Amino acid sequence: MSVNSKDLLMKMKEEAFVYDTSIGKALNKKHDEDKQYVLKILDLLHLNFDRVKYVEDLSSSNIGRGKWAVMISAKFAMMDKRIPIPQVPFHIKIDGHNELSMNAKSAYFMLIGFFQELDDEIYVFLNFKNNDYRNEFKALVKEAIEK
Repeated sequence: MSVNSKDLLMKMKEEAFVYDTSIGKALNKKHDEDKQYVLKILDLLHLNFDRVKYVEDLSSSNIGRGKWAVMISAKFAMMDKRIPIPQVPFHIKIDGHNELSMNAKSAYFMLIGFFQELDDEIYVFLNFKNNDYRNEFKALVKEAIEK
């Protein structure tokens, strides 16, 4: 299986998110809106793919200081399989600061401004549950690191 690096963003749109679970819906009263804005963010990244740089994590040592980054995770995709806690479906880093309380709607509008006003790259980490897509993503990251 080989997926175009740009198409991985669209493959993430096909995944289920924490918003799709009964627990996700119970904990987040705006689950429908949040999910729709995560999908819009994926579209925005797809449109601006020339500025997307895939990374294996969002640490400052990996992406640099003062950078913008986004993590989007599929339902129950875990960073470390030893920890049985699902990742949040969405996380944004703005100017090097983790914005833990920012919802996807606010982040979407900020990302529109980012793409309009800045020339910087945005660092993107896609966390797939699907092993094939996860391996494709890892291979793309490894290839980018080796360049």
